[in-house]
Amino acid sequence: MVKLNLTLHQSAQVSVLLTVEEKHSQSPPNGDSDLPKDQLTPGEGHHVNRGFSPDLSESKSGKNQVLFETEVSRKLFDSLNEDLFQKILVPIQQVLKEGLLDKTEIDEVVLVGGSTRIPRIRQVIQEFFGKDPNTSVDPDLAVVTGVAIQAGIDGGSWPLQVSALEIPNKHLQKTNFN
Repeated sequence: MVKLNLTLHQSAQVSVLLTVEEKHSQSPPNGDSDLPKDQLTPGEGHHVNRGFSPDLSESKSGKNQVLFETEVSRKLFDSLNEDLFQKILVPIQQVLKEGLLDKTEIDEVVLVGGSTRIPRIRQVIQEFFGKDPNTSVDPDLAVVTGVAIQAGIDGGSWPLQVSALEIPNKHLQKTNFN
Protein backbone atom coordinates (compact mmCIF):
# COMPACT_ATOMS: atom_id res chain seq x y z
CA MET A 1 0.00 0.00 0.00
CA VAL A 2 2.88 2.37 0.74
CA LYS A 3 4.30 1.85 -2.76
CA LEU A 4 0.91 2.69 -4.27
CA ASN A 5 0.53 5.82 -2.14
CA LEU A 6 4.03 7.00 -3.07
CA THR A 7 3.07 6.80 -6.73
CA LEU A 8 0.60 9.61 -6.18
CA HIS A 9 1.96 11.43 -3.11
CA GLN A 10 5.32 12.67 -1.84
CA SER A 11 5.04 10.65 1.38
CA ALA A 12 3.08 7.78 2.90
CA GLN A 13 2.35 6.59 6.42
CA VAL A 14 3.52 3.11 7.45
CA SER A 15 1.83 1.36 10.39
CA VAL A 16 2.87 -2.14 11.42
CA LEU A 17 1.61 -4.08 14.42
CA LEU A 18 4.60 -5.89 15.93
CA THR A 19 4.79 -8.54 18.61
CA VAL A 20 7.84 -7.99 20.77
CA GLU A 21 9.20 -9.65 23.86
CA GLU A 22 8.80 -7.63 27.02
CA LYS A 23 11.90 -6.61 28.87
CA HIS A 24 12.07 -7.56 32.50
CA SER A 25 12.63 -3.95 33.45
CA GLN A 26 9.78 -1.51 34.01
CA SER A 27 8.55 0.16 30.78
CA PRO A 28 8.11 3.91 30.71
CA PRO A 29 4.52 4.80 31.66
CA ASN A 30 3.79 6.49 28.32
CA GLY A 31 4.53 3.32 26.32
CA ASP A 32 7.48 4.86 24.45
CA SER A 33 10.51 2.81 23.60
CA ASP A 34 13.56 2.39 25.77
CA LEU A 35 15.64 3.97 22.99
CA PRO A 36 17.10 7.34 23.86
CA LYS A 37 15.07 10.14 22.30
CA ASP A 38 18.13 11.42 20.40
CA GLN A 39 18.23 8.16 18.39
CA LEU A 40 14.79 8.79 16.91
CA THR A 41 14.33 11.91 14.83
CA PRO A 42 10.98 12.91 13.35
CA GLY A 43 10.16 10.85 10.27
CA GLU A 44 12.55 8.02 11.18
CA GLY A 45 9.96 5.92 12.98
CA HIS A 46 8.71 5.43 16.45
CA HIS A 47 6.52 3.04 18.25
CA VAL A 48 3.44 3.80 20.21
CA ASN A 49 1.55 1.47 22.49
CA ARG A 50 -1.99 2.57 21.62
CA GLY A 51 -4.31 0.46 23.66
CA PHE A 52 -2.63 -2.78 22.62
CA SER A 53 -2.34 -3.94 26.17
CA PRO A 54 -1.63 -7.65 26.25
CA ASP A 55 -4.19 -9.99 27.72
CA LEU A 56 -3.22 -12.30 30.55
CA SER A 57 -1.91 -15.07 28.26
CA GLU A 58 0.29 -12.66 26.35
CA SER A 59 1.62 -11.21 29.55
CA LYS A 60 2.60 -14.67 30.80
CA SER A 61 4.37 -15.40 27.51
CA GLY A 62 6.40 -12.23 27.85
CA LYS A 63 5.14 -10.76 24.58
CA ASN A 64 3.58 -7.39 23.92
CA GLN A 65 2.02 -5.82 20.84
CA VAL A 66 3.41 -2.51 19.68
CA LEU A 67 2.22 -0.31 16.83
CA PHE A 68 5.24 0.91 14.85
CA GLU A 69 4.51 4.02 12.80
CA THR A 70 6.64 6.11 10.50
CA GLU A 71 6.35 8.26 7.43
CA VAL A 72 8.27 7.29 4.31
CA SER A 73 9.04 9.93 1.71
CA ARG A 74 9.22 9.22 -1.99
CA LYS A 75 12.84 10.44 -1.87
CA LEU A 76 13.70 7.82 0.77
CA PHE A 77 11.81 5.10 -1.13
CA ASP A 78 13.69 6.00 -4.31
CA SER A 79 17.08 5.98 -2.61
CA LEU A 80 16.42 2.62 -0.91
CA ASN A 81 15.41 1.06 -4.24
CA GLU A 82 17.80 2.83 -6.63
CA ASP A 83 19.81 -0.33 -7.31
CA LEU A 84 16.60 -2.13 -8.30
CA PHE A 85 15.49 0.74 -10.49
CA GLN A 86 18.80 0.68 -12.37
CA LYS A 87 18.49 -3.09 -12.90
CA ILE A 88 15.47 -2.53 -15.14
CA LEU A 89 17.89 -1.28 -17.79
CA VAL A 90 19.71 -4.64 -18.00
CA PRO A 91 17.02 -6.53 -20.00
CA ILE A 92 16.38 -3.42 -22.11
CA GLN A 93 20.04 -3.21 -23.05
CA GLN A 94 20.11 -6.97 -23.77
CA VAL A 95 17.12 -6.72 -26.12
CA LEU A 96 18.69 -3.78 -27.93
CA LYS A 97 21.97 -5.70 -28.27
CA GLU A 98 20.30 -8.87 -29.56
CA GLY A 99 18.17 -6.83 -31.95
CA LEU A 100 21.23 -4.97 -33.21
CA LEU A 101 19.54 -1.68 -32.33
CA ASP A 102 20.73 1.52 -30.77
CA LYS A 103 18.48 3.21 -28.22
CA THR A 104 18.19 6.21 -30.54
CA GLU A 105 16.46 3.95 -33.10
CA ILE A 106 13.52 3.34 -30.75
CA ASP A 107 10.53 5.48 -31.75
CA GLU A 108 8.31 4.83 -28.76
CA VAL A 109 8.60 3.14 -25.37
CA VAL A 110 5.38 1.72 -23.91
CA LEU A 111 5.52 0.73 -20.25
CA VAL A 112 3.60 -2.32 -19.05
CA GLY A 113 3.20 -3.89 -15.63
CA GLY A 114 2.19 -2.37 -12.32
CA SER A 115 5.65 -1.19 -11.25
CA THR A 116 5.88 1.08 -14.29
CA ARG A 117 3.58 3.45 -12.40
CA ILE A 118 6.47 4.27 -10.04
CA PRO A 119 7.65 7.78 -10.94
CA ARG A 120 11.37 6.89 -10.56
CA ILE A 121 11.05 3.98 -13.00
CA ARG A 122 9.49 6.30 -15.56
CA GLN A 123 12.32 8.76 -14.96
CA VAL A 124 15.02 6.06 -15.44
CA ILE A 125 13.41 5.05 -18.76
CA GLN A 126 13.10 8.68 -19.85
CA GLU A 127 16.76 9.36 -19.03
CA PHE A 128 17.93 6.21 -20.84
CA PHE A 129 15.97 6.77 -24.07
CA GLY A 130 15.94 10.57 -23.95
CA LYS A 131 12.17 10.69 -24.42
CA ASP A 132 9.10 10.34 -22.27
CA PRO A 133 7.62 6.84 -22.18
CA ASN A 134 4.09 6.32 -23.47
CA THR A 135 1.86 5.92 -20.44
CA SER A 136 -1.48 6.00 -22.24
CA VAL A 137 -1.80 2.20 -22.20
CA ASP A 138 -3.17 0.62 -19.01
CA PRO A 139 -0.11 -1.30 -17.70
CA ASP A 140 -2.14 -4.20 -16.27
CA LEU A 141 -4.31 -4.61 -19.36
CA ALA A 142 -1.20 -4.67 -21.55
CA VAL A 143 0.25 -7.53 -19.49
CA VAL A 144 -3.01 -9.51 -19.65
CA THR A 145 -3.26 -8.95 -23.40
CA GLY A 146 0.35 -10.01 -23.95
CA VAL A 147 -0.17 -13.19 -21.94
CA ALA A 148 -3.34 -14.00 -23.88
CA ILE A 149 -1.60 -13.45 -27.22
CA GLN A 150 1.37 -15.59 -26.19
CA ALA A 151 -0.97 -18.34 -24.98
CA GLY A 152 -2.74 -18.26 -28.33
CA ILE A 153 0.54 -18.49 -30.21
CA ASP A 154 1.80 -21.32 -28.00
CA GLY A 155 -1.52 -23.13 -28.38
CA GLY A 156 -1.35 -22.94 -32.17
CA SER A 157 -4.41 -20.71 -32.59
CA TRP A 158 -4.09 -18.83 -35.85
CA PRO A 159 -5.66 -16.57 -36.99
CA LEU A 160 -5.56 -15.30 -33.48
CA GLN A 161 -8.77 -14.38 -31.64
CA VAL A 162 -7.86 -12.83 -28.28
CA SER A 163 -10.17 -11.52 -25.58
CA ALA A 164 -9.17 -9.59 -22.50
CA LEU A 165 -11.21 -8.32 -19.60
CA GLU A 166 -10.79 -4.79 -18.38
CA ILE A 167 -12.32 -3.93 -15.02
CA PRO A 168 -12.10 -0.17 -14.47
CA ASN A 169 -14.08 1.09 -11.48
CA LYS A 170 -15.49 -2.40 -10.89
CA HIS A 171 -17.61 -2.26 -14.08
CA LEU A 172 -16.97 -5.35 -16.19
CA GLN A 173 -16.21 -4.66 -19.85
CA LYS A 174 -15.11 -7.17 -22.44
CA THR A 175 -12.64 -6.04 -25.07
CA ASN A 176 -12.00 -8.07 -28.23
CA PHE A 177 -8.76 -7.79 -30.15
CA ASN A 178 -8.95 -9.08 -33.75
